[in-house]
Amino acid sequence: MAQLRRTLGVLKEEQDHGVRAPQPTIDALPGLVEHVNRTQVHVRLTVEGERRDLPADADLAAYRIVQEALTNTVKHAGARAAEVLLRWTDHELEITVTDDGQGHGGADPGWRRGGDGLIGIGERAAACGGTAEAGPLPGGGFRVSATLPCAAAVAA
Repeated sequence: MAQLRRTLGVLKEEQDHGVRAPQPTIDALPGLVEHVNRTQVHVRLTVEGERRDLPADADLAAYRIVQEALTNTVKHAGARAAEVLLRWTDHELEITVTDDGQGHGGADPGWRRGGDGLIGIGERAAACGGTAEAGPLPGGGFRVSATLPCAAAVAA
């Protein structure tokens, strides 16, 4: 729905001769990680595999999925550290965001039960032909993972 609203907004702005800033892509993730590193959470970004082209909607979705997962980590997890792993395969991008938060001791674990953020992550991935899941890790922490198809996989 959000992507549809954004598209309609762009069309309306074009009619009104408005200017719209470009949407962030996966290339902006190092800056996002740098921004989060200025909080109480230390984030490490790891990239594995050879970068592939993503369809425009998947490129935006990849950024927004990581952004939402890190926002939840900072606001709700009580975490000290997080890792963003981008794993490129021949046909897809696998995104994994993990944190060491406990979801207690003053932190609000409500988002971990399927709040709007997690629902949005799932919807963004599905809208691009991908999948997403989230849940607690054994021994503490939380993981958000998503898989998005690369452009070659979508074209095939």
